[in-house]
Amino acid sequence: MSSELLMESLQDSSSRPRTSSRQATLRIHDPRDRAGWQAWSEAWVRCARADAFSHPSYLVDRAQPGEKPLAADFDDGHGSRVLFGFLLRPIVSDALGRAVAEECYDITTPLLYGGPQRFIAAGTHEETLLTSFWEHFRQWAQDNRVVSEFHRENPVAGPSPGYPGQRTEHAGHVVKGLEGRSEAEIFGDTSKSFRRTVRRAEAAGTDILIDETGARIDDFLDLYYATMDRNSAAASFYFPREHFDMLNTSFAGRITYLYALEAGRPTSAELLLQCSDIGYSLLGATAEAGLLSGANSLLSFRAFLYARSRGIRHYVLTGGVTNSDEDSLLRYKLSMAKSGLRRYFTASQVTDENRYEQLNRGHDTECGFFPGYRCPRCEQDRAGIRTTEVES
Repeated sequence: MSSELLMESLQDSSSRPRTSSRQATLRIHDPRDRAGWQAWSEAWVRCARADAFSHPSYLVDRAQPGEKPLAADFDDGHGSRVLFGFLLRPIVSDALGRAVAEECYDITTPLLYGGPQRFIAAGTHEETLLTSFWEHFRQWAQDNRVVSEFHRENPVAGPSPGYPGQRTEHAGHVVKGLEGRSEAEIFGDTSKSFRRTVRRAEAAGTDILIDETGARIDDFLDLYYATMDRNSAAASFYFPREHFDMLNTSFAGRITYLYALEAGRPTSAELLLQCSDIGYSLLGATAEAGLLSGANSLLSFRAFLYARSRGIRHYVLTGGVTNSDEDSLLRYKLSMAKSGLRRYFTASQVTDENRYEQLNRGHDTECGFFPGYRCPRCEQDRAGIRTTEVES
């Protein structure tokens, strides 16, 4: 099926919803169309509890070339709704690098987290609602040559009941609990070394500046790009200025830039995204001077207090760089939240078993990567093999 035919199918599924005996409907919204954007936005307000990672602006911004940001909008016919924002990606080669002859696709979600958002009407069981949603979604996926689906579960929200695929546990993520805690209790839930560093930065006269409008975005970008350079970060972490413009516009009033100032100069910065009662430490940056002085630790502690003042109950610090409990970044985050380790899972399902098996031929299944045909290790090992096509 060509991409044009696929999009015609998507548009058809939006105008002629799939219907069951209980009048449940599944619509697919394409934000490139004004009506699709409006319908997605309305469903987001209804279902998402201000979850930024399922907002059309966020997915449009995070879509890479060739990817289509879409949303599945499910109405069970009894007042409950489910919204699932995702990225539809073309599959161009198999695990051995051979070109795929006939178009097919898979689904992922952008960082940080993804999965279905829902509004549950009185009298509706959550598992029943989500089981029905996934049944409808899988049928749509099979009709549209979608091979697999993958998303990262939010460690605060936890798993979605009724998921038809596999859940895989990884090294934990860190969530600082703020609800009902005094300043002393928040400070006490940190390591001795962290508290010592905070006190040292306070004694040195480090100031904290809060920017709720993005007026000092240039200061943040200077620090952020310098930090990425110093750590030899991957290109995907060099977010362009337009990304921050999107955040400031689409989530105005819920984006805050916090800075630690030493002698009036920013040496550490943190970007806080508020989604209802959940706060996310979305990005951070620190100059070498800020690491030595402890300005970054003081900033993190003050960010907790600021978040609490905004009604945030859970402050998500995410995880480490590697999938290991001994990851140095993960251990540092735990020093700020000793009781904050949460279990973290990814969710994956295959919607076309035959095609998935074809695409994975030659893949080392022991590596555990999903989907196997996109395994980075396979991509490194398969240079020069792109000579034949995979039969469809």
